[in-house]
Amino acid sequence: MRPLGWSVDTHDWQRPGVDRIVETVKHEIANGPIILFHDGGGERSQSVEALSRCIDWLKEEGYGFDFPKI
Repeated sequence: MRPLGWSVDTHDWQRPGVDRIVETVKHEIANGPIILFHDGGGERSQSVEALSRCIDWLKEEGYGFDFPKI
């Protein structure tokens, strides 16, 4: 795996609640476009729900999504 140098840390691994995760993304997105979410290490339902909400919001804001070029 190649590190991407994320610029927004959601701290979702701490399970702060879906609303808090989403607000972190909205507040920190100005720092850069790479958002760190965790997909392992236990119960991830907050991360999954927050990611869904963030994707909807980001699309509304005009952001796009792509895979890194290798």
